[in-house]
Amino acid sequence: MKRYFFLTAMILTASVLPVSSQTNQQNLANASAQSRQTLETLEKEWADAVKRRDVEAIERIQSADFTFTDPAGQVWTKTREIETIKAGDLQINSFDMSEVNVRVYQNTAVVTFRIVWQGRFRNTDISGPQRMTDVFVKRDGRWQCVASQATRILQR
Repeated sequence: MKRYFFLTAMILTASVLPVSSQTNQQNLANASAQSRQTLETLEKEWADAVKRRDVEAIERIQSADFTFTDPAGQVWTKTREIETIKAGDLQINSFDMSEVNVRVYQNTAVVTFRIVWQGRFRNTDISGPQRMTDVFVKRDGRWQCVASQATRILQR
């Protein structure tokens, strides 16, 4: 009788594990797809906030320790970027974002995309295409960008 009970328990356990594993994998896939959509939307909101000079939205999207490496190789802190936007030194007239690729690794994500800006930084025209790489971390249930890097695409 003990043997029969043990054999039945083993069969039930073996049949439940694959279903449980599939459910966990499906939950992870759904969460990852939801995170990818959230991050893609967040990127568009961020670019629009820069265009509108919406400092509140930018501060919400960027982490406190955010750093940006610009196409000239200069490293910017969040504070420096916010001050520049408040001063009106950065003026974006339009942007076109494409080729968005979001990769999620648990609570970290890497977003790459192509963006074409039309605008000026101080007296310099910064219009043209760039490749961007943004690194996000999910903290307290929300995604924030911790690092961003832009590379100008040379016109040939």
